Amino acid sequence: MLTSITVENFRGIERLHVEGLGRVNLIIGRNDSGKTALMEALLLARDPDNAIGLLASRQRMRVSEGTNIADFDEFWLPIFHRMDAKGGFRIRSASTTARPSSLTVEQEPVDGLITGEDLIRESGSTATWALSATVSRGPHNTRTIIENTDKGVRFSPAQTDIGNFWITPSPSIGNQDIRFLSKLKQQGRDEAVTNLLRYVNDQVSGVELLAPTGNRVSVYVRLRREGLIPLHMMGEGMKRYFEFAVAFAATEGASIHIDEIENGLHHSVIEPLWSWISKATQEKGVQTFATTHSEECVQAASRVFKAQNDDGLRVIRLDKQEHETKAVVYDRDLVEAAERMGVEIRG
Repeated sequence: MLTSITVENFRGIERLHVEGLGRVNLIIGRNDSGKTALMEALLLARDPDNAIGLLASRQRMRVSEGTNIADFDEFWLPIFHRMDAKGGFRIRSASTTARPSSLTVEQEPVDGLITGEDLIRESGSTATWALSATVSRGPHNTRTIIENTDKGVRFSPAQTDIGNFWITPSPSIGNQDIRFLSKLKQQGRDEAVTNLLRYVNDQVSGVELLAPTGNRVSVYVRLRREGLIPLHMMGEGMKRYFEFAVAFAATEGASIHIDEIENGLHHSVIEPLWSWISKATQEKGVQTFATTHSEECVQAASRVFKAQNDDGLRVIRLDKQEHETKAVVYDRDLVEAAERMGVEIRG
């Protein structure tokens, strides 16, 4: 579990240090304070050896449709603060399970860069740009590379297989969700998904994978009174709860990153969600990070974690200042005290 992180020159963050991360971390702050950027940095800190692949995945979600990964200025430059790819960015972190690590990602000169174990370049190919990711743990350094050549974009092989989930603000049921639900069903563990969906609709009796036309498998929700209904025809809250349920049920010891956790959810289901997250993160050993703009969401989390005597909650408030972003970390008791005094902590 990550306990601290320092971020320098990553996206909109020039410098940020956060100490005292918990099992469940709720990130708050004004627009453009760096909430999502911090959550992405935490994703990289959790699996620095796969930083290039994770960055590529996040950029594909972010950039305009049709933007080519080979287009360095459009695809890769926005990752770096003030577009300074040559200066690069750095992320340092500490955790309870591994040695402190440092990740540096920067643009490299292409001449003579990619040799030996870093990447095998096709004979006769010429690089037009290259990024390197260097991970330091004590005296040991490892490096991975991505480069663009006249024969296409080439990655170093993946270094690790550490599980993580990123859940976007708008529900999107994709192939990964279907694969994980299928695996849960094969293992007889899909009841966890059904149980969470009942917080939204108490008529839910099951979740099925069906292919009515014989071509594409889709998710259906079984309701006691109405029978089977395609998930994509149900409300945003049901689809969002489904994403949460699959992510938590399908993983052990991973990290889950939820952008704007309250999106699409009625206020009445926020506390049941936090209750479920408190229990699921303890049972699964999952560290969770989420962003929110909602003070109600923060206070709901505080009430639930207090009621369950769970001290694993941290609320991280970000305030963007000149040359630095300040982070204030509240534990469950401090959030409760702020609510009692009528003080709004979200910024």
